[in-house]
Amino acid sequence: MPERRQPPTDTSSPLCLRALNTALGRTPLWITASALISLMALVVTLPWFSWFQDAMDHRYAPGSLLIGLDETFRFDHSASRAVIEESTRATGAVMALVAMLVGVFTAGGWLQVFMERTEGHSLRRFFFGGSRYFFRFLRVLVVTILLLSLLSFLIYGQPWDLLVNELWLGITDGDLEQLGSELEARRIVFLQDGLYFAGVALLLTWGDYTRTRLALHDTWSAVWAGLCTWALLIMHPLRTLRPLLLLWVIEAAMLWAAWHFSMRIESKLGPESGGAAILLLILLGQLALCWRTIVRGARYAATTEVSHYYVRPLPRPDPWKEVKVTTVGGPGGPQYPIGDVDQFGGV
Repeated sequence: MPERRQPPTDTSSPLCLRALNTALGRTPLWITASALISLMALVVTLPWFSWFQDAMDHRYAPGSLLIGLDETFRFDHSASRAVIEESTRATGAVMALVAMLVGVFTAGGWLQVFMERTEGHSLRRFFFGGSRYFFRFLRVLVVTILLLSLLSFLIYGQPWDLLVNELWLGITDGDLEQLGSELEARRIVFLQDGLYFAGVALLLTWGDYTRTRLALHDTWSAVWAGLCTWALLIMHPLRTLRPLLLLWVIEAAMLWAAWHFSMRIESKLGPESGGAAILLLILLGQLALCWRTIVRGARYAATTEVSHYYVRPLPRPDPWKEVKVTTVGGPGGPQYPIGDVDQFGGV
C-alpha cells in the first residue's frame, strides 16, 4: 500500500493565500467562468430591459424613475408587469439549473488544471477537465442536493419540533410565543438558523473534497468517494476545514466592501447623476462576480493540495509484471525468449 505523504513543512504563507494566488494567476480561467455566469444573467435581464424601454418611451422625463418606481407607474403597468414577472420566474428557474450545471463543469476544469501542474494551454485543459469529470461531478451534485434536503428536514422539520420544541423547551405546535421572553425565542431562532448555516457550509465543503477525491483517484463512485471524504473530514478537521473557512471569510469581506461601496453610489443616483454611476455599478457587480469565481477556484486549489497529502493513492497494477518471459542463455551472454514472445516482452 502506498504511504501517505506528510504535510508540507513550508509555512511561509498560509494555504488559503497560496490557493488564492494560484487561482488568481489563472486569469483566462476565472474570466471565462465569470463570463458564463454573466451570460446567464443577461438572459434574465434582457426581457426586463426591453419592457422598461417600451413602458417609459416618451412618457417619463429622463432619469425621473432612476431611483425607484412610483405608484402611478406600478398601477399603469401592473398587467404587463405581472406577465414579465411570471416569465422571469420561469426563465430564472431554468437559468438556476443551468448555473448549477455550469458549476459542475467548471469544477472539473479547475481540478484538471491544478492536478496536471503544467504550463500553457490552461484554457484548453480547463474545458477538457470540465467534460471529462462532468457526469461524475453531476452525481456528487445530486447527492449534495439530497443531503441538503435531509438537513432541511432535520433542522426545520419534525425532528426539531420533537427534540427541541417539545422535549427541551416544552412548547407545542412550534409556537415560540409560549416561551418566557422574546429574547429566549430569538436565541432559539438564531440557534436554528446557525445550525442550518453551518450544516450547509459543511456539506458544500464535503462536496468540494469529494470532487477532488474523484479527480485524484480517477474513479466514478460518488457514494464511496463521499464516505471516504467524511472520514477525512472527521480525522483531520482543522487541516481540511480551516483553509476553506478562511477563504470564505476573505470572500465575504470583499463582497461586503463591494456592497458598501455600491450603496454609497446608489444613494447619489438621480436625474443629474448621468450614466457614469450606472456604468460604475455594472463594473462593480462584474468585479464582485469575478472575485467569487476566483475564490471558487482557490477552494479547489486548497482541496487539491490537502488531498495530495492526506488521501492515499490507489494501488495500481504494474503493467510490466503482467507478461512473464522465459529465456535461455548463459549468464552474461545474450538471452533468447522461448515461445511466441518477442524480445521486448510482447506476445
